[in-house]
Amino acid sequence: MQSLTDFLQVVGRRAQGPSPTFDRAHLLLAFMTIGESRTIGRQALAKRVGLGEGAIRTILKRLRDDGYMEVNASGCSLTRGGLAAYRALQKLIPARLRLDSTTLTVGREQLALLVHGGGSRVGNGIPQRDAAIKVGASGATTYVLRDSRFQIPGDSSDCERDFPSPVWKKLRRELGPTDGDAIIVCGAEEELLSEIGALSAAITLMR
Repeated sequence: MQSLTDFLQVVGRRAQGPSPTFDRAHLLLAFMTIGESRTIGRQALAKRVGLGEGAIRTILKRLRDDGYMEVNASGCSLTRGGLAAYRALQKLIPARLRLDSTTLTVGREQLALLVHGGGSRVGNGIPQRDAAIKVGASGATTYVLRDSRFQIPGDSSDCERDFPSPVWKKLRRELGPTDGDAIIVCGAEEELLSEIGALSAAITLMR
């Protein structure tokens, strides 16, 4: 997992100079998108991540300078080291799921994201909520799977019992959580913001 540890240091490192126009979650989404696409052009990547050309150039430079990405005539792709970090990241965040508007959190557009083994790092969920709001999401709620039950630390020990909804079965089926996992459900007014918010919240649980 050293490759992932090293990459997370890149994600967490603050850029030198003026404050960047992107958040750590944008860098993480860009990296994941390159890994998912194998090869992708800069303009397509900028559109997917929701950033301008200048911000994408800065992100790509950081990934390239740290040896995670290379650029050739066909576009951006991951290096061998980048692929190793990407595969490790896939194990940490193995699934993301678009949801119809639910009562699991606030916000019209919602996305659920699983952080494998992240449950032990969840306290009251406020740092995850605040991280999501900071990047423009409406809010985020973090659930932990313990004893095969969805729980909200300090609140509900069995969310399926206390807040009945078909969405719990969908989360089990599509995300495949196991005991000790954290499930972040983030909502926003725009689809992309719900994803950026969920990733921003997830970063708080990644070590």
